[in-house]
Amino acid sequence: MDSFFENKLFLRKNVPFVLSLSYIIYMKEKNKKERKSLRRQQRAYDRMAKQWLRDTRLLSYLIKDGVPRMASDPIEAIRGYIETDTDQIPYASGEIAFSSGAYVEPDLLFGMKKKSWQAYGNADFQKDMPKAYDLESRKNLYVAAIVCNQVGKKVDYNALRSVYSMWVVNDFRIKKSELEIKKEWIEKTEGSQVTRNEPKEGMMNLATFKIGNEIREDDKDSLKVLHYLFKCEEEKKANEKLRAYGFTMEEDQRRVRKMCNLSQGLIEKGREEGRNEGRKEGAVKASVDAIRRFSKKFNIPIEEAYQTQAEGLTRQQARIVRSRLNLK
Repeated sequence: MDSFFENKLFLRKNVPFVLSLSYIIYMKEKNKKERKSLRRQQRAYDRMAKQWLRDTRLLSYLIKDGVPRMASDPIEAIRGYIETDTDQIPYASGEIAFSSGAYVEPDLLFGMKKKSWQAYGNADFQKDMPKAYDLESRKNLYVAAIVCNQVGKKVDYNALRSVYSMWVVNDFRIKKSELEIKKEWIEKTEGSQVTRNEPKEGMMNLATFKIGNEIREDDKDSLKVLHYLFKCEEEKKANEKLRAYGFTMEEDQRRVRKMCNLSQGLIEKGREEGRNEGRKEGAVKASVDAIRRFSKKFNIPIEEAYQTQAEGLTRQQARIVRSRLNLK
């Protein structure tokens, strides 16, 4: 009985503490549920995006803008160059293994054939810009693996097809759409004279389609189609725009509706992350500028100026500030 009254007395004296502790527990649980819901939404979105990527109509627009020799060919002709008997490219079955035992798993693998010209391609969907590894390294590894995978027991150099590796990057923090095409160029040196040829297609080719939250009138058709399919906020507008690109079936409209529903929450989340990153970048820039001014004004080394001005920075911000000031 005494313990009951003691507990009651403790609660009365510590109401603010008890309430704040309850609020912290509540917010942790709420954030946990939100993160779980977001992951579920991202997985569903990822599945839908890769399903769209299999569609030869969309793939034709990627090939037209991502393979320079196809730039002047009509879309319907390009669809005919894709080596498939259906309107959907099958998912890549299995891995491309290396002798070490490691392997890569492309989302889609397909062949292209136009008269005597033949090539292989892969299309991969990247839902964001990864922080754990360099995306450029991954792209180069995939395209090299596809070239090497053509080699049988005997090497026939003349039988090797060029490879066109196409990557769709859909980070919801990207504002403007971009298309990057990587080509080869050769530099020749004769004595003191250096000449460089025009960049051209080679054995290993990369095209990266970055889908922006906004669309411009002069964007490539591939970027417009990707925007309306993958970053849809208004279902009616998206369907109207996509009809002009050959997406006219009822099934297309159903899938667009689903993508719109999934996109809206992810777009807002991406904008929020973008705003947060902008604020962090602002704090870093302000600190770097302040430290340099302090160092110059009082004629002291940058290291000493940093020690006096770095208070209040997070560990990550402090690391970036030191890097920009060339401090070890």
